[in-house]
Amino acid sequence: MQPYGVSAEVSAAVASTLSNMGPAEKATQLLGLPVGNKDFEDIERGPDVEVPGVGTIRGYHYRDGVRGVNLGEGQPIRPSDGDNFSTAFPAASVRAASWDVALEKRIGAAIGDETAASMNNLLLGPSVDVVRHPYWGRTQEVYGEDSYHIGRMATAFTVGLQQHVTGCAAHFVANTVEKNRSSQDALMNEQTLREVYGRSFEMVIQDGGVGCVMAARNLVNGVKVTQNEHLLRGILKAPVEQGGFGFQGMVISDMFAMPGDQNIPDPTSAQNVTDEALRAGLDVERAWQLNYSPETLARADQSRVDDAARRVLTQKYRFNSAIQGGSWSSQPPTSTLTSASIDANPDHEALAEQAELESAVLLTNGPAGAPVLPFVGANDIAVLGIDQSFRLVSATLPKSCSGDPVGAPMCTFHFATDPALGDRGSSAVEADPARSSGPFAGIQAAAGGARHVTSGSSASDATGADAIVVVVGYTPADEGEEFTLLTLGDRTSLDLPPGHAELVESALDLMKPTVIIIESGSIVNLPWLSHPNQNQATIWAGYPGARGALALGKLLFGAANFSGKMPVAWPTQSQLDLTPFKERDSSTTMGYFFGYREYDRRHAAGEAVDLVFPFGHGLSYSSFVYSNLSAACQAVAKDAIVDVSVDIENTSAVDGDEIAMLFVEPPPKAPAVTGDRPIKELKSFARVSVKAGKQQTATLPLRIRDLRRWEGGANGKWLVDSGDYTILVGKNAADAVTGGVQATLTVRGD
Repeated sequence: MQPYGVSAEVSAAVASTLSNMGPAEKATQLLGLPVGNKDFEDIERGPDVEVPGVGTIRGYHYRDGVRGVNLGEGQPIRPSDGDNFSTAFPAASVRAASWDVALEKRIGAAIGDETAASMNNLLLGPSVDVVRHPYWGRTQEVYGEDSYHIGRMATAFTVGLQQHVTGCAAHFVANTVEKNRSSQDALMNEQTLREVYGRSFEMVIQDGGVGCVMAARNLVNGVKVTQNEHLLRGILKAPVEQGGFGFQGMVISDMFAMPGDQNIPDPTSAQNVTDEALRAGLDVERAWQLNYSPETLARADQSRVDDAARRVLTQKYRFNSAIQGGSWSSQPPTSTLTSASIDANPDHEALAEQAELESAVLLTNGPAGAPVLPFVGANDIAVLGIDQSFRLVSATLPKSCSGDPVGAPMCTFHFATDPALGDRGSSAVEADPARSSGPFAGIQAAAGGARHVTSGSSASDATGADAIVVVVGYTPADEGEEFTLLTLGDRTSLDLPPGHAELVESALDLMKPTVIIIESGSIVNLPWLSHPNQNQATIWAGYPGARGALALGKLLFGAANFSGKMPVAWPTQSQLDLTPFKERDSSTTMGYFFGYREYDRRHAAGEAVDLVFPFGHGLSYSSFVYSNLSAACQAVAKDAIVDVSVDIENTSAVDGDEIAMLFVEPPPKAPAVTGDRPIKELKSFARVSVKAGKQQTATLPLRIRDLRRWEGGANGKWLVDSGDYTILVGKNAADAVTGGVQATLTVRGD
C-alpha cells in the first residue's frame, strides 16, 4: 500500500543533515536557480549547498525522459558537443498498446540507467495524465484513456526507473489541454477528480513508490494546482486512512507553473505566493527563484520549510545521490557518457525495437479470408510517404532543419525515410542518425536480398511494384507541447495533414495490395477504409522511435506476429464531435465519462454509437478462443484479491501473444448512494504467449480495492458497493460483452 519505507541508514543521514542545516541551508532544498539573466541553457538543476559536518549536498539535476533521456538542454556539468544522443524508445502512447508491464519495467530501468550515466539524478516521468480527448497535443507522452491501465503501466515504468534514480510522476492533475495550459481551469466534481484523474497517480504512488510528483500548470476548480491545498495536502499527501494517497515523497512544480509564469514578481506578491504554495504542500519551485527565494523562505512558516526540506533530502539519500562527488544513482549505470552523448547501448536499442514489435497495432488486414499481411508473394515493394514542410519555435530542432531557431526555421519530414520520434518539446530525444532507421530502411532490412524495396513520395513511384506501403501521420509540428508549436499543440480534428489521405487514395487506385502505416500520438480519421480496393491493411505504429521501423519490417513479412491493442477507443469524427475538447478558452468541465466509458454510457441510454474500433482493438496473424472463466472465490470481502483464470486457445497455425482484458460491471447502486457508476470498467489484464494449436491459461488478478467509488464531496469517503459484480473477459471492450466469457462475483463491501 505505501512502499516508502526507508532504511535506518537513510533516516539517520537525513536527520543528521537536517540537524546540521540552518534555515538558509534548508531553504536551498526548495529552490531553483537564481533568475540572473534567465539562462535557458542552465535550467535543469537546483543549487548545491555546503553543510558543515556533512559535505556538499548536491542539487537535483533533472531530465525529461518518457521516451528516452532528453539531453538537449545544456548543463554546465556536461560539455555540449551538439549531439546529445541517447536511446530513443517508442512514445509512451504506443508502448501502452503492448500491455506488457514486464517490458515497461525494463524500459524504465534502461532510461534510468542512461539518466544516471548522463550525471542526472531525477527523471521527470512517467507521464500519468489521462487522454480525455484525442485532440490533446501531448497524447503521445501518456498511456491512454483508462486510469487503471495507465496506473499499471506507469507503476511498472517507475519500478524499473527507480532501480537507478528518482522518478517524478507528471502532471498532477487534470492536465489535458495544451494550448494556454497555464490558464486552463479544469472543472470537475470530487468523484471525477479522485476516481478518474487522480486514480493513476494514486496507483503509481501506492504501488510504485514514486519519489516525486510534479504539480501541473493548470487550475482545478478555480485554484492553481501549485497553490491548491485540497489537491496537494488534502488528497496527495493526506494519509490513506483519511482517504488520501499517502504520498511521502516531494512535490515539485512544473516549469514556471506558479502564478505569473516567467515574470519576476514584486516582493509582496512573491511572498504571498510562497506562503500559499508552502501551505498548499508544494515543496520545490522550478526552474528559477521567482517566488521561492532565500528571502521569501526566510519569512515563511519554518515548519513548512523543514517538512519540505526533509522530503527532498529523503529522496536524495533514498536513491544514493545526495552528496556532491558521490554516486548519481542507486546502482552504477551500465551506459557510458562520452562528451554530451550516451554511447550506443545495443541492449537498450534491442529493447526499443522489442517495444515497437509488441506495440504496433494491426487495425485491419484485408477482406475476410484474404489477408494482405504478412507479405508472401510480393517481391517488389514500394514505400511511399510525402515530404512535408513544417516550422517549429523554441524547440530542440531536428537535424533536418535549417535557419535561425528563434525565427521558426523551415524543416522537412520525409515520411518514407525519416524515423518518427515524436514532438520536439520537453520529451524530445536525440537519436544517433547512424543507428536509426526510418520505414524504408526498416522494411528493406526485413525484406532481405530476395526482394526489391524502393522509396518515393507519390503513387507514380509505385506503378511497377507488387505491393505498396504508405506511411502517413504527423510531423513534430502537428501535435505536441505548446511552446514548440505555432499551433500551440492541440489538434482541431482527427484529419491527417493535407496530402496524406490523398496519397493513400492514389496508391489504392493502383489496385495493388497496400499497407498504410500511421505515425501519430493517437487516433486519426481513416477515409481509405471505404475505398473500392479493399486489398489493404492499416497499422497504427504511433511514434516508433529510432529502431521501431526495424520491428515494423519484421511484422510486415511475418518474421514476428502482431500483438498490440489500442489503449484508447477509436470513434468516428461525428461521434467524437459529441464530446467537446474545450468549452471555453480558459475553462472546461471535465466529466466522469469519456472514452470507452462514455460510449458505453451512450449505448446504454439507447443512443447510436459509431466506433471505428473498440477500446483494446488489435488483430494478429493468430486467432484465439476464450473458455473456462473461473474465479478462485465466489464471494469476497472488500480487501481481497481474487485470481480470475481463463483458458485461451490458439486456433491458428501461427504462434502468438494474446492480451486478455477483464472488465467489471458493478451492481445497481444502493438507494442511499450517490455519484456515477460506469457501465463496465477495466480492472485487470494479462499478456500471454500461446503456441499454435495449443491452449494457455491466463491469470488475471482482480484487486477488490480497485472497485472503490468516492462517495460525497471533498469530505467524503471511499466505499466498495456490496452486491453481485459481473466479470467479463475478452479480447477488447466490445468482445468482452459480445464474444468473451462471463462470471458473477459477490462482494461484501461497505
